[in-house]
Amino acid sequence: MLGAFELEARDVATQTYPRKLDYTLLSQLAGLGASLSKFGRRRADSKLARFGEMFEPFGAKQVGSSAMPFKRNPVMSERICSLARLLPGFADVAWQNAATNFLERTLDDSANRRTILPEAILCTDEILSLARKVVEGLRIDERKISENLRTYGPFAGSEAVLMEAARAGGNRQELHEALRENAMTAYAALERGENEPALTVALRRRTDRPLHGSGRSPLATRSLDPCRRRTVRARRLAQRIRTTIGK
Repeated sequence: MLGAFELEARDVATQTYPRKLDYTLLSQLAGLGASLSKFGRRRADSKLARFGEMFEPFGAKQVGSSAMPFKRNPVMSERICSLARLLPGFADVAWQNAATNFLERTLDDSANRRTILPEAILCTDEILSLARKVVEGLRIDERKISENLRTYGPFAGSEAVLMEAARAGGNRQELHEALRENAMTAYAALERGENEPALTVALRRRTDRPLHGSGRSPLATRSLDPCRRRTVRARRLAQRIRTTIGK
C-alpha cells in the first residue's frame, strides 16, 4: 500500500505518529498561503485606477458590485486573500497539539484534528485553483505599465544617481539633500497632474546647485532613464515566468 502511494514508513513508530508532523505540514501550507495572499493582494492593488497595470479575468456577464454596476472587483484575488488567513490558524492549533498532547492514547487532539487537517488541505487546494485561474486569464495593460514606468521609474533611479555621483567625488550628504529636494518637488508636480517624468526634468534643469560639476549631468539622465537595463531584466524575468507556467 505504501508503495502504491510512493510513501515510506517511519523507522520508529508507535500507535500514533508525532503530532509535530501535523504542525510541519500545516506550517508549510500556511507559508504557501502567505505567498499566494501576497500575490492576490498585489493583483488587487495593481488594478487600482492610478496604476491599472494588471487585471484578473472578468466575465462578460460577471457582476462586480451589486450596488455599483461599473465596478470590476477582483473577486478571485479577494477570495485568495480571505481563505489564506485561515491557514495560520490551523497551524497554530497543530502547534498546540504537538506541544500539549498528553499521551499517545489520549484523545485531547482528536476532535480538532478531524477539522484542521482536511480543512487546511481543502483550503489550500481552493487557493491554488484560484491562483491558477488568475494567472491563466491575467490581462496586462502594457501601455499603462510603460506610462507608470516613465512617470515613477526615475524616482527609483535616484539611488543610482546618488551612488554614481558620490563615487565620482561628490559629497554624499549634499548629494542626498539635493536629490531629496528635487524628488519632493517632482512628486508635488505629479500630484498637480503634470505628466512629464518630473524628477528627470527637475534634475536636468537645475543650475543653482549642481550634483557634481554640472547641473546638466548626463549621469542623471542615464541613471534616471527607466527604459535601460531595467527593461532588459524585466523581459528576462517575464520569459522565465512564461516558461515556468508553460511547464
